[in-house]
Amino acid sequence: MERDCLIAHGASANLHERLFTLSDCSEMHVCRKCKRMASVIQRSVSGGHKIRGPYCRICDSMEDVIKVSVPYGAKLLSQELFSMGISLKYDTELC
Repeated sequence: MERDCLIAHGASANLHERLFTLSDCSEMHVCRKCKRMASVIQRSVSGGHKIRGPYCRICDSMEDVIKVSVPYGAKLLSQELFSMGISLKYDTELC
């Protein structure tokens, strides 16, 4: 049983290393309210000023937007699915 645990841990560590650590690391913003990907846009605020930052267009807010690290392939897949009308939801946990 211990051997199986070590093999399973080694397999998951190997997958994590190959797909995340050695991959091109990228960052994306996720809204914690609706659990969808947020955009980084330039928007107007009161007073005629413009600010650039993460903004969830679905919730129309920027309060619960967090930055997460993901492999570039996962981000690219998410963007391609979004362009086809398929929106993914992300479960996030603060560590």
